[in-house]
Amino acid sequence: MEEIELTVIQLIKRAHDKLESAKILLKEGRFDDAISRVYYSAFYAARALLLLLGVQVKTHEDLLSMFGLKVIKQGILSKEIGKYLSELHDARMNSDYSIIVYYDEDDAREYITKAEKIINVIKRVITERFNIVV
Repeated sequence: MEEIELTVIQLIKRAHDKLESAKILLKEGRFDDAISRVYYSAFYAARALLLLLGVQVKTHEDLLSMFGLKVIKQGILSKEIGKYLSELHDARMNSDYSIIVYYDEDDAREYITKAEKIINVIKRVITERFNIVV
């Protein structure tokens, strides 16, 4: 197995781990923390796909920009998925840094659902386009 393939598999594993952490935090009523973790689940999945497309990113803003250019604008994934990733990023910024924005259980559940959709479509593309089982 090539190094890039191993890295992609690890990134997808990390995406699943963060998603599971978000679900645990949701059950504990820690909605802001759940939203922060759920963003990272999508972040790692997006990073895996970008890596396979030959793109390495260093910042969250780079990831969003390159995901838009290399994945959404190229038609690999729908605009809806790009919108979900941006929403998750904005929610993560608010949940981590805002002192006046608070999220509730419904918000956390909505973002978990969106992250699951992002991860699932990215996994499908990785499997179908790159023949890597994740």
